[in-house]
Amino acid sequence: MIVRNAKCKIANTVWKATCFPAYTRFRKALSDCEKTQQDYLSRLLRYNDACLYGREHGFSAIRSASGFQKNLPLTSYEDYLPYIERIAQGEKLILTKDDVLLFEPSSGTSSCRKLIPYTARLKNEFQNGIGPWIVSLFSQFPELSGGRAYWSISPPNAEAESTHGIMPVGFDSDWGYLGTLGKIFHSCIAVSPDGITEKTDTAGFRNATLACLLAAKDLSLISVWSPSFLRLMLDWYIRNADEVLEAMMVSHDGSQKRVDNLRQLGCRRDIFEQVWPQLKVISCWTDAASKHEAERLAEFLPSTHIQSKGLISTEAFVSLPFSENHDPVLAVTSHFFEFLTEGGDTLMAHELEKDCEYSVVVTTGGGLYRYRLEDRILVTGFVGNTPTIRFVGKSELVSDRYGEKLNAVHISEVLHSLLANRNVDFAMLAPDNVKGSYAYTLYLQSRDQIPRGASGQLDALLQANPNYRTCIALGQLRPARVFKVEGDACAAYEARCIELGLRHGDVKAAALSAVDNWTEVFHGKYM
Repeated sequence: MIVRNAKCKIANTVWKATCFPAYTRFRKALSDCEKTQQDYLSRLLRYNDACLYGREHGFSAIRSASGFQKNLPLTSYEDYLPYIERIAQGEKLILTKDDVLLFEPSSGTSSCRKLIPYTARLKNEFQNGIGPWIVSLFSQFPELSGGRAYWSISPPNAEAESTHGIMPVGFDSDWGYLGTLGKIFHSCIAVSPDGITEKTDTAGFRNATLACLLAAKDLSLISVWSPSFLRLMLDWYIRNADEVLEAMMVSHDGSQKRVDNLRQLGCRRDIFEQVWPQLKVISCWTDAASKHEAERLAEFLPSTHIQSKGLISTEAFVSLPFSENHDPVLAVTSHFFEFLTEGGDTLMAHELEKDCEYSVVVTTGGGLYRYRLEDRILVTGFVGNTPTIRFVGKSELVSDRYGEKLNAVHISEVLHSLLANRNVDFAMLAPDNVKGSYAYTLYLQSRDQIPRGASGQLDALLQANPNYRTCIALGQLRPARVFKVEGDACAAYEARCIELGLRHGDVKAAALSAVDNWTEVFHGKYM
């Protein structure tokens, strides 16, 4: 253990050192985000002015951010489909000067799969966000350097995938985001289960992952996306300890002593701080629909710091945790950002105001220009003159059966109002087919008693949306109702999401689902 800890310390120290130039650039940029953003845009337009998209939109003649906004429209993924098809067939100089290395499939819950082009420049832009985070993380928690880390790795494809046999689809693993050096350090500092593929079922995935994690007594950092991913894993161990420990004996030679120690600890919620005495930080989503699950996860490891992960999507690196005293800060050295107000105005990063909400628009080195991420953010403060932001929800997710157009951000506000000061473990609104007609159902799991009249309060809040109110008045929708979920709602939700095609570790909590028939998934009763 002493030799391994020394090896971890060396690897972590070297990795931190390689990230320091990106950290220094980022820290300097925080005091002048306007110049940083304008310089980024100018460089990108000059670099890509000869590609097809650059020629079509006059990149060479653009001299300012305002000129950029005038020449280029706001875009969505559908606008890029003709270009992506040409890249998929092997054409070059389409969206960027750089060759496309691969397509990375998105894993969002709100729409079908998208194939995002990845270039060397885009990978560097992700590094510009990862580097400052790594340095600040190890600076705030120096104890991390002596231990290993678990990074939630999505299972690799069971078979290699490509477009027309030409363009690869997907990184070999999520370590592809961390670059060449990240892959090198992986073997020294990462706790990584073997033998997991897309075809591994949920039980096999959890047993293999837990076997690996439980064997790592020196685990100091866990980085996952959704907190429910880890919380459900710990719950699984409590209910299936014998099965997990058997898998541990098979996959980890010489683990008998560790298995005996784990058996002595028993199967209680409070054992995990003894299982991982060096665990200092869990990095995960803590905002919007993930807030309640992050709080539940903290009950298992109350002494472990849960760090709010920045806003990161397949398309872009938007924000990163940089100081324990602030929310994640905008990743101003990664991409060019614009922000849309409710009134339709477009602002740049230095023009944002505290306590206001905006929708994020991004331009990246991967060939997305003025691309609407549909992520809603709240500005919570500033570091220098760069905004700190908190994720509010996905504004693109809309459920619409009869013209009601219920939006995920509005539903988050409704649930916050309805469930304020209650101990809620799960809350999701979804359409439900009731004898041939639809009603919206709130699937709710709460440790507090659900009051009578909750269904009426829910429907009244939803009717703040005039489209929904009209559908109710016309009888197109029945009034909303509440379904009290029994058992583990998050586990049932995750299982169905995986059935629908999402990968382990990619399932995101959601205030609104556009998918119906959840009553067939959850056990419980209507209130």
